[in-house]
This record gives sequence, structure tokens and C-alpha cells, in this order.
Amino acid sequence: MKQKQIKQLIGSFGAALIIWMPACATQTSNVADAGMESALRTAHFKATTATTVAQRHQLRALPDHQFTMVKQNGDTYYLYPDKVHGRLYAGDHWAYSAFIGNEKNNRLREQGAFVVDDPSNRADNRTVVIWHDWSPFQQWE
Repeated sequence: MKQKQIKQLIGSFGAALIIWMPACATQTSNVADAGMESALRTAHFKATTATTVAQRHQLRALPDHQFTMVKQNGDTYYLYPDKVHGRLYAGDHWAYSAFIGNEKNNRLREQGAFVVDDPSNRADNRTVVIWHDWSPFQQWE
């Protein structure tokens, strides 16, 4: 009798797990999408919703989770697709540089560095990194 109850309990737990797991995956994906959207907007990428059939087709043709460099009217742009929401993020080389710099700064912060962004110099995307209570080493020279 106890074995039958245990099997039913395990079966119920397994069914609940099967129902619960996709919800967790969706939540994680949405959190990751929100984080990427925030990072792109912080770097001054502009989002545009695909409104025509041709635009939706072009959006679907872009590789997932990576930038695509394109030239338009002699200028270089970096595109990032948000296929879930049907949006295309586009930024110039300054926006792309800012995105890369922000990602670098976030990795440094995760390693324990104190990072100060310099918003006054968008061209160089300079960062002041202070490791564990030390001032920037250039100041020692």
C-alpha cells in the first residue's frame, strides 16, 4: 500500500515539475531579454518595431542573440534583433562601442572592481577602474 502511495506522489511531483519547468525557462528568457533591452537602450541603440511583412521577414533572417553590421548610405550600423517582440535595435559605431564598454565594465564589477563610467567622453568610452581600494595606477607614474 505504501509503495502505491509513493508511486502516486512521485508521479504527481513529476507532473508538477513538467508543468513548472517551462514557466521557469520563460521567466529566465524574459529576464535575459529585459537585461539586453536595458543594455542596448543604455548604449543609445534605437528600437523600431517591424510593421510590414518585408520587415518581419528581414528581422527573422537575422541571427539570434548577436549583432549584424550593415552599411547604409555610407554609414555603418549595428543591428540586434528582438524577435520575441518584433523589434530591431539599431545603433551607430558610437552606440556599439558604448555597449561593448558597458559589458566590459559589468564584467569588471562582477570581479569586484570599482568601476566609474565617464559619460563626458562618449568617443573613447573611458572607464576608471579602481581595484580593491587602490587609485588608478596611471596616477602613480
